[in-house]
Amino acid sequence: MPRVNYRVYTGGPVACNGYLLETAGGFAAVDAPLGFAAWALAQLPEGGRITDLLLTHQHFDHVQDAARLQAATQCRIHAVYPYSSLLTLEETARSWGIPAVEPYRVDDAFGRGGASADWAGEHWHAMAIPGHSSDGAAYHLPEHGLLFVGDIVFAGSIGRTDFPEGSQARLLAGIREQILPLPPETAILSGHGPATTLQEELLNNPYLC
Repeated sequence: MPRVNYRVYTGGPVACNGYLLETAGGFAAVDAPLGFAAWALAQLPEGGRITDLLLTHQHFDHVQDAARLQAATQCRIHAVYPYSSLLTLEETARSWGIPAVEPYRVDDAFGRGGASADWAGEHWHAMAIPGHSSDGAAYHLPEHGLLFVGDIVFAGSIGRTDFPEGSQARLLAGIREQILPLPPETAILSGHGPATTLQEELLNNPYLC
């Protein structure tokens, strides 16, 4: 199965993963933790440009560099909902001593119905899966067997559901309905921790097996 070339950056106060993909149409990014913008720009070849930033959700750790990346590249940002300080958990972040998120513009708020679209020269399926957050999304590249899940699924676990609008029942229902039917060899790329596969999680993740 052909695969796009991707690299992972881990940074910010809670070690969040951001992904840079070299695609058929250029470059795309998934999530933008603190420090991601400078790192991603340094990875680009001369003339390379990031055209699209896909947000798995808008909790602060996943979007701290979204405004910087958008200002530097004029990339289009895709997410379930428009930017909101409620979605970024501003009050929680401040209580932990974390600076406020610089506002950014969501160009494509595709809503809970998800989306199927061509971004950066690749065909993506965006699946809205609330539960960890109200705006959770997973992005599937079916031709390449890649699934970017943010904090929906981790190697051996699932996302916490004690934040505002969290619901373990909704999270598990979304995983069951939208992720489990995918091919077992699908690579699962999470917002924290190592990569895994759907097959591995079906065998060993206590929430899925």
